[in-house]
Amino acid sequence: MAYGILSGSNVIARFVAPIRLISNKPAFVTDTVSLKRQVSSRAAQRWEIVAGLEPLAEGANELFVNMVTAGIEQTVDIILPQNYGAIRARTHAQGQLAIGSQGATQVTFSSNTGKMPKGTMIRFDNHQKIYMTTSEREGSGVVNIYPPLLLAVPSSTPVYSHDNVIMRCFYDTDTVSGMSYSDGILMDVASLKLVEQL
Repeated sequence: MAYGILSGSNVIARFVAPIRLISNKPAFVTDTVSLKRQVSSRAAQRWEIVAGLEPLAEGANELFVNMVTAGIEQTVDIILPQNYGAIRARTHAQGQLAIGSQGATQVTFSSNTGKMPKGTMIRFDNHQKIYMTTSEREGSGVVNIYPPLLLAVPSSTPVYSHDNVIMRCFYDTDTVSGMSYSDGILMDVASLKLVEQL
């Protein structure tokens, strides 16, 4: 599966390694004189991805237009990379249905027919927030997730959990809104950062 930046339903720029998927959760840390650590954190959380893009010759115009027109103000969609260990361990079929309450850290899957490993990135059809499973599930039943649900998930809501998890995000402020050519032919974006829209 090609993970990368979408234009409509087409991947116009594929991510290349190294890829970093980061959970950004603001926290304040202080050490007392006795070196006891005190930590306070906020409830907010977002996913951030830092990745290189495959150099492009043909098709570079699509990416160029996307980066310039979106800038840092408009969202872009990406197909979110899944953890390789989760990909290798999964056996569940696509098309699961779920239900969960706002603020909950558990959702109930009503039609999971195989194994969903912990570390699987998922999205519910009724909102854009991305979640990660923190428990393994064989068949239907309760699955632990992180972070807590921002919105309730009504009964029988479809779940995206394979290579069809689309994350809506912004180009980070340090991303160049233009072209960078490495030999006059290949458009080469060495690295870019995308942050989840909340």
